[in-house]
Order: sequence, then C-alpha cells, then structure tokens
Amino acid sequence: MVVAMNAPMMNTPLSALEYYNLVRERLEHEDNLIVQRLTWLVGSQSFLFTAYAIVSNGLMSQPPQPASQHFEEQLQMLFQLIPIVAMLTCVLIYISILAAVMTMRKLRSGYRSRFGPEEDALPSIMTAAPVRSFGLVAPLLLPLVFTTIWLILWMHGQ
Repeated sequence: MVVAMNAPMMNTPLSALEYYNLVRERLEHEDNLIVQRLTWLVGSQSFLFTAYAIVSNGLMSQPPQPASQHFEEQLQMLFQLIPIVAMLTCVLIYISILAAVMTMRKLRSGYRSRFGPEEDALPSIMTAAPVRSFGLVAPLLLPLVFTTIWLILWMHGQ
C-alpha cells in the first residue's frame, strides 16, 4: 500500500491479517539486520586477524636495523592497536545485534498483547522460544568469543 505524502491518514484499525503481516515483515527485517551484522563481524574479524598476523610476522622476522627504527615503532603500535579496534568492532556490532533482538521481542510482545498467545487462523508469528534461543546462539555469542580472543591477544602482546 503506497500513501501519498500529503494524503490524509485514515484511522481505520488493521485487521488481524494486516497486523500479522506488518509484524511479520518487521520481524523479517530485524532478522535480516542480524544476518548483515554477523556478516560484518566475520568479515571485519578475518581482515583484522590477517592484519594482526602480518604485523606479528613483521615484528618477528628480523632484528631491527637502525634505518628501520621508525618502521619498527609503527609495527609495534599496530600490534597494540589492532586488538583494540577489533574489540571495539565486536562490541559495537554486538550492541546492534542486541538492539535487533530486543526489537523482535517487543514486536512479539505487542502481537501477543493484541491477539493472545497465538491467533488460531494464522501461522505462528515466530518459532517456539527454545528454537529461537538456539538460533540466537551464534549472533549473541560470536561477538563475545571474538572479543575474548582479542582481549587475550592484546593482554599477551603488552
């Protein structure tokens, strides 16, 4: 349904099917956002792990030469900064994933408050809670796993 910018809004209540479709579309949108954010997480972490490995290799490859002292200092700074950037990336993406999960919970709660536990004529708005919990394991735990690994690397690199 397309509404013109200046068209008056009608205050007609949504039917059960219209409300179901609206909530379902929002849930799918939030789910897609979680997938995108996980993609960002894995992509950023693989890039940062690669950069960290290259810097580590550069620090270990040869004894520092007087002419390369500045380069050695830059490598050392990168060695310290990459884990910090990686941890911040994990935290920011984790917060955005939590926001999507909270939005989905609010949408389900709003739907249940309007129609009760389930509307008999319509399919379930989402899967059962235990199955949803299993599905959220990766989005909720992967950022924490990466953050922990980076924290360990950062602490041992000091």
